[in-house]
Amino acid sequence: GTQVGAYTQVDLPMSRSDIADFLGLTTETVSRTITQLRKCEIIALENVHTVVVLKPRALVAMAEGD
Repeated sequence: GTQVGAYTQVDLPMSRSDIADFLGLTTETVSRTITQLRKCEIIALENVHTVVVLKPRALVAMAEGD
């Protein structure tokens, strides 16, 4: 990602459907997870293909199952 001020901006050239296929998940699961991350203010979406990581430690903890 690219550091933008205090946050990291990540370009994501894949659609939610592509992400789901790649991870072996449904598109709905990917969408629900992204929505949950946004509601918890862990990420923000600049646009369809740009994610801003607001709370990197929380994102890592979630990825590790904490």
